[in-house]
Amino acid sequence: MVTVALVVGAAVAAGPWQRAQVAAAAAYPGPYAPHPRLPVGAAETATAVLLGCLVLSGAHRLTGPQWAAAAAELAAFAWLGVVAVPLAAVDAAVFRLPDRLTALAYAGTLAPLTLAALAAQRHDDLLRAVLGGLAMSAFYLLLFLINPEGTGLGDVKLGAALGTALGWLGWIPLVAGAFLAYLGAALYGLALMAARRARRTSEIPFGPFMLLGAFAVIMTGAP
Repeated sequence: MVTVALVVGAAVAAGPWQRAQVAAAAAYPGPYAPHPRLPVGAAETATAVLLGCLVLSGAHRLTGPQWAAAAAELAAFAWLGVVAVPLAAVDAAVFRLPDRLTALAYAGTLAPLTLAALAAQRHDDLLRAVLGGLAMSAFYLLLFLINPEGTGLGDVKLGAALGTALGWLGWIPLVAGAFLAYLGAALYGLALMAARRARRTSEIPFGPFMLLGAFAVIMTGAP
């Protein structure tokens, strides 16, 4: 019950900040919808689900000898989850990932993982996390240079945070997260075309699928 209360409390506390970030994005409307919104209750529910799943997947390590490192790792993933909610909401509405949020996602993920590496002497994992962030960001940057209409610079910047989180877990989780992002986006696009709500040339926001792919791996691939 204490864990549930902490998760719900954290989600409720994060809600106003998340809605403020989405509201701030309305000052810079995209070409598809001028006013992204995050209804009261939606942010809290999404955040509670994310945090609850993260706790369930990693709580068993909080009582082990490396509990301090496990707590720092959980804090990194939890922060990424908190920032993921407004990122997904804004991108779904205006096809844009705000620089402020992608920067916060990266810094708030890397800092706790650095503490985890120091606490558990996991320096190799930290190096892989940093390289993973650079690798995923470089991958999306290459795609942007090849086809700017298919990949945005926001995806490049978000890739740094997600690549850091996934790289901490390993190279295979990093690749799996990227693969799941494309798989999810492809299935969503096919569903839209089947419902005659999109064509092959229609654009869809990719940020939410990047986040979904990453968290699917994080929740199932944590050691």
